[in-house]
Amino acid sequence: MIGEAVAVLHRAMAGEDVMGEPVWEWSQTLVGGALVRPLFGEEVAGALRPDGVRVLYSIALPKSYDGPPLAGARIALVDRGMEAGDAAGALRVSGAPDRTVPCPTRWDIVFEAGRVDG
Repeated sequence: MIGEAVAVLHRAMAGEDVMGEPVWEWSQTLVGGALVRPLFGEEVAGALRPDGVRVLYSIALPKSYDGPPLAGARIALVDRGMEAGDAAGALRVSGAPDRTVPCPTRWDIVFEAGRVDG
């Protein structure tokens, strides 16, 4: 199997603003060979989101991934046209994915990521 490039975006506190609130900065780790599978896309009904759409993917990262933990991270599907530095438009990682040990394949971290637009 041939995977695709994704960017894993992590945020870290960069300081505080004049009101004492935290200021966050996003950094990225480019990962090649990720497996990305769309799970579904559906319209979100309701008065608050009349034109909303929910998108969900299953993503598997290769064993070579050595970046920070994925809890709270965001994923940009670079090979599908998402900007690697755009945390606002990236997919949110669900939960706190961990490695599967032992794992007989090249991909040992599998998780879901998605977003709601509208």
